[in-house]
Amino acid sequence: MARGGFGIGVGIGLGRSIRGSSVPAPDPVFLPTLSAAPSFVIGTSKLIAAYSGPAARVQRLSDDAETDLPFGSKFMNVSTLGTGTHCFKSVYDQTGQGNHIAQAIKANQPSASNLLVNGVQPAIHFDSSPLAVGVRSKYMGTASGPTTEKSAFTMFLLLVPSFSFNDNYFACQPDNATTVSLFTSSANVGIRGNNTSPFNSTRKMPLIRPQVLRWRGSSAGKQFGINGSTQLIATAPAAGTVTGIAFGRHITTASYDGEFDLMAAVIYNAALSDAECLLVEQALYAQCNVLTSANNLIIFDGDSRTEGSGHLLNQTWPKRVLNSLSKPAHAINMGIGGQLLSSMATNVAARVAANYNAAYAKNIVALGGPGINDFTAGQTAAQVQASMQTYAAGLNAGQTLVVGTVPYRSTESGTQRILYNTWLRANYASLKAGTTLVDLDAIPQFATYSTDFYADIVHFNDAGQQLWAAAMLPAIEALVA
Repeated sequence: MARGGFGIGVGIGLGRSIRGSSVPAPDPVFLPTLSAAPSFVIGTSKLIAAYSGPAARVQRLSDDAETDLPFGSKFMNVSTLGTGTHCFKSVYDQTGQGNHIAQAIKANQPSASNLLVNGVQPAIHFDSSPLAVGVRSKYMGTASGPTTEKSAFTMFLLLVPSFSFNDNYFACQPDNATTVSLFTSSANVGIRGNNTSPFNSTRKMPLIRPQVLRWRGSSAGKQFGINGSTQLIATAPAAGTVTGIAFGRHITTASYDGEFDLMAAVIYNAALSDAECLLVEQALYAQCNVLTSANNLIIFDGDSRTEGSGHLLNQTWPKRVLNSLSKPAHAINMGIGGQLLSSMATNVAARVAANYNAAYAKNIVALGGPGINDFTAGQTAAQVQASMQTYAAGLNAGQTLVVGTVPYRSTESGTQRILYNTWLRANYASLKAGTTLVDLDAIPQFATYSTDFYADIVHFNDAGQQLWAAAMLPAIEALVA
């Protein structure tokens, strides 16, 4: 029985299909004819049947050569691209109104590649890496349009976030908006992917799977939805217009915060009915085989190593695990840069236990070796041990724990981390019934600092993310239903 209380799309990350699945590439599906025509449409799939232009323009990193990428029968043709060879310079508006998003500065251009979301659709990789690890701050936008009426609009985004908890700015209107949420401001329109705004519940945190986000303003109030599951704030947005749009940035931050794969963005300058919204969403689901149910919910929790610092093209170790599971799973990445295990223990009830959902056959909590920040802050092995015990005790009885030992960082001194890992290896089973240990500290490549696997003194590069995923995968695979 397929389950899942979030209504979030399953799909998988990049570059492969679900193991054991033979889901074919979908036939061309275009946006339906509704009471209003879309005012802005971009995407790596052809969404308007009458559109005959290219999908996007890319710039080659090696020599700055530019070329337009055409659509095939459905998707943007990325056969001429490699991994890390090109970036997007423009993505073309398919409505004919000329509101193309662009980024002229090469260092800020989102990445282009031949990797596919769900094994089917290309993506625009807004893959700025957090904590200044290989940062290439990326965004695209246009100041010329569309012009959107704040009290009567509907926006849809087809995307895959890299993580769920930290601020992850998807879109803002206008393109230089200083706030990004109708829930907190009547001046601007936008979406921010964290658990406070526009999400008013930890159960509305974005999952790291392909999904369709709906954002609507009308006289009934302000509505946010994920794959048809919506929440309504009964405060009507203020009237007035905004012009322009940007993706992947919040202008008041020191750097841009886009860390997601974008496949499509569609705006109607009208408040579509619920029935019309579902028709649009069904068309977008078909663009990359978005599935809306799963038997498994996995919460990945930890610090910046779990958040994904050092990843390549949004391929964090949690995403890599999801890509390789034999059974579909919904997943929340709760990793936060700089987070202490002691903070995780303090917040476990509100952040993790609250996300237990009995609609799933299995609720799994996977800890990617948290504790390194505690040791850096001078905590003892006994203190970190106590935090781990508090965290485990705070989980819901129906959540199964997978816990990793804490890998090395190059500047550490003393033996506290080693003492804690020794305790954890001997006592993990007593933390909670059914707990599984993954000995990340035993991975030989992590035993000493090496630029082959480390992006800096503590974070792993893409090769390290692959090793991390390979270590965690068997434990999680053994638990999924």
